[in-house]
Amino acid sequence: MNDNLVLYILLMAVVTYLTRFPMLLLSSRVSFPAWVGRGLRMVPVGVFSSLTIPPILFHAQNGQWNPEYVVAGAVALAVGLWRKQIFLALLAGVAATALWRLLVG
Repeated sequence: MNDNLVLYILLMAVVTYLTRFPMLLLSSRVSFPAWVGRGLRMVPVGVFSSLTIPPILFHAQNGQWNPEYVVAGAVALAVGLWRKQIFLALLAGVAATALWRLLVG
């Protein structure tokens, strides 16, 4: 592997840590209002929808939605509604995509 690539990855990790550390430190010492807590609880839903909806809607080929992404989205939605856990829904969608590619091609 390229030595510069390893260096870039390490530098990105340091920058990522340094940008998140002040908020982690601040959040452990300061109590936020209830409305901030309610807003922060919605962050996973926003992240999940930003990861799943664009591939479903915008991977259209010849004016038709890609069935692979539609099936994976439906599976992720079903698991999310059933289990109420975003991480499991995301894993189910990824597993559905992998299974579709394995079986259908």
